Parts: sequence; structure tokens; C-alpha cells
Amino acid sequence: GISGKLTKRGVCFCISTAYEGTYLDSYHLDLLTKPEVQIYRHSLPIFIPLQQIAKKYLQTDIRRFLAVLSDHLNAYVGRRYQADQLQEHFSDQIEGTLQRNSLCNLLVFNYNVSSKSKTFPFHARLLYGDPCCSLPTEVIVTCAPDAPQALAQTAEAHTDLFGRMALHKAFSSFSSSGESAD
Repeated sequence: GISGKLTKRGVCFCISTAYEGTYLDSYHLDLLTKPEVQIYRHSLPIFIPLQQIAKKYLQTDIRRFLAVLSDHLNAYVGRRYQADQLQEHFSDQIEGTLQRNSLCNLLVFNYNVSSKSKTFPFHARLLYGDPCCSLPTEVIVTCAPDAPQALAQTAEAHTDLFGRMALHKAFSSFSSSGESAD
């Protein structure tokens, strides 16, 4: 949600972010209103395209400006939250470190699926091309080139899952189903 209060110089906004009903962060934005609306100071991450959004909407439609800004922030914290949840709850399946950039719009990781005392490695690359979305626009899941055909089908199924649902929920779905990779 967005709340605002008038100050002597202009307006101070607080943009609260959440993902799946979990409150995550609040960001502050102070705007000067005279002689024209301009950004005075803020606590937004540097990689949020604040200047581009401001250039497009700040002078003409403050509500739209705040809505677009809120969309960017909520998508970012949603992606970050999913990556954090994955590391926190599925670290036993993640091989090495989950690689992510500051905007969390590129996630790369290796993970294992176990079945009948065998462990099968997969490599995942998730690209979030829409900065206002917390689901990836491109998912690539691969297994070893010499892997059995069933593993290639598992990789395809995971590609589909990662593209349709939150990362940690996708992991939860195939972990709890005791998915067979044989």
C-alpha cells in the first residue's frame, strides 16, 4: 500500500511492499511540490528505474507514478523473497550457491532430485524480463546430456512449473510429491 503525508516542502510517501500476503519492506519517497513536482529524497534501491518512471509520469499523473513505482518494488521484493525462501527451505537440494543479481531478475542455480537412492543433478536459469512481475519470462532447466529420457521430461516439467508458480512453491510441489526421476 501507499500512504502519504503533507510536509512544509511537499509530500512524503511510504510505499509498503508484500508478497503473497507477507509484508516485506517499506520505502520512502519525499517530493517537493513547488515550483514543480520533483524528487527530494528517497530510500528506493538504486536499480529501480525511478528517474525513468518519474520522467514519464511525475509531472502529469502522480497516482500513475506511484502505482508504477509500487509495481516495480513489489515485483522486486517478490523475486527476492522467492529466492530467499528457496535458499532457506530447500538448501539440502541446492548444489552450491544460488546466483542472483541485485534486482533478482536473473537467478541461476543447480539442484538435485533424489529417487530410489540415486541423485540427479539439474541446472536452472530463470530470467525475469518484466520488471513488474515476480514470475519469470524465460526458464531453462537442463540435466546432464547423457541423462535418461525420463530426466529430460522431468526437466521440461520443472521448466513449466518454474514459469507458472512461485519458485519455492514449485520446489515444494515436486519435493513433497516424492517425484520419481527414474
